[in-house]
Amino acid sequence: MLAALLLGPRHGYELANLFAELGVTEVLPMEQPTLYGYLRSLEAAGHVAWREERTGSRPPRKVYSTTERGREAAEAWLAQPVERLRQVRQEFLVKLALLDALGRASQRRALIAAQADACRAYLERVNGERPASPVAKLSRSSRASAAAATITWLESLLARPGVEP
Repeated sequence: MLAALLLGPRHGYELANLFAELGVTEVLPMEQPTLYGYLRSLEAAGHVAWREERTGSRPPRKVYSTTERGREAAEAWLAQPVERLRQVRQEFLVKLALLDALGRASQRRALIAAQADACRAYLERVNGERPASPVAKLSRSSRASAAAATITWLESLLARPGVEP
């Protein structure tokens, strides 16, 4: 939410439309009540501020923008690879979409490289495990396979400079 507001002030409906336009809702569906709940939480944390805007005879809308604290948090979030492998399918893809929208190709490439490194470290940890039971062995094998496939995909993104996935 914060990173989307780096594109400029928006009211909740505009944010929902932005997420749909960027394709974010395909990997991270967001209902209007959830979106407004996030905005309230971000406001309470001091990450966003709002101003009231009236358009014609419509009811007033809250137009949200990031505070300095919110901009710093958004920038830090955009630069950080996700920690858990399963977050690659959602949070990481959202980060890529927002970096594209912000026109930050070099930061996007750096994030993909950092995510590949994080996945390699994860795979190394998983391969170092010594599971005791047959189920634990299957679980380790599954996680290792998923990590290896994710690394291959990330490396394929890096091998295509200037070509969007």
